[in-house]
Amino acid sequence: MDDRRRQLESWCEAQLGPVSAFEVLPVEASTRRFYRVRTREASRVAMDAPPATENNLQFRRLSGLFRDNGVPVPEVFAFDERGFLLVTDFGDRLFSAVYADGGEEGALELAIRALARIQAIPAEAVPPYTAQRFRDELEIFTEWLVGALLDGSPPAFLPDVWRALVDATQAQPTVTVHRDYHSRNLLLRDDGGLGIVDFQDALAGPVTYDLVSLLRDCYHVFPEEEVARWRTRYRALTDAGMAGADFARAFDLTGVQRHLKAAGIFARLKERDGRDSHLADIVPTLSRVVAVGRAYPETRRLAEWIDGDVLPRAKAATCAQ
Repeated sequence: MDDRRRQLESWCEAQLGPVSAFEVLPVEASTRRFYRVRTREASRVAMDAPPATENNLQFRRLSGLFRDNGVPVPEVFAFDERGFLLVTDFGDRLFSAVYADGGEEGALELAIRALARIQAIPAEAVPPYTAQRFRDELEIFTEWLVGALLDGSPPAFLPDVWRALVDATQAQPTVTVHRDYHSRNLLLRDDGGLGIVDFQDALAGPVTYDLVSLLRDCYHVFPEEEVARWRTRYRALTDAGMAGADFARAFDLTGVQRHLKAAGIFARLKERDGRDSHLADIVPTLSRVVAVGRAYPETRRLAEWIDGDVLPRAKAATCAQ
């Protein structure tokens, strides 16, 4: 056991009294570590969030903001400046498991209703999701997937594609955006309610962003007719501020930007951090870019390049690991 974990366990006991179990929980692409802490009276999640890499003040502020607006994120019960937090335990039933058991209908209804509440939070309450940030995210794909993982070079036309994708994000109404609204950050609680985690990076960004994160999940494929049906359901619950065809186009192009970023992050986890946890997700994520990108003139060359060059090399690189 490392010294930081010993410190966290001691701190938890000081907050909660005698601890009967201290269980390691899985993590996504994060420097944080999570543990389930059980006592005779309760179960909590302990977070080890190093201040050098995590904005714990923002986590606490957004927890309060979201909860005050009816969004079911964890409550912060205790905090220590070392980066230790005790928060609500929503259980283990991720939406990825719910989907696998055939529970998509009820789960997506919960998620879309909660998304409407997130988007009702005034956008001024969170920092802006700037055009430069979107551009920087696309460079993660170029640097870490094309360059570091595949030892390749981007084609000359790529800046034009990046410009079109960023322009698509900036042309949409601005709302509060969770930024990682997918099946590994949504949980079905024991009481049948929704739990939302990994909300601390919320920004004010494009209206389609969280919806495409949910319906074009990197870790689960919904049939396109279901994507269209749930997109319609979302529009029935909210005022998206865009006509139907414009909304669908923005949804698709925003999804392409997000999937490129995600594929780049998956490669960076391997090449920079030595973690191969998401290598298997690279090829399916790039395949989504190809399928959607072919439908639009702005992204058709991108789709053809990824399909003919990047995907074959990505398959070889990820299978060899």
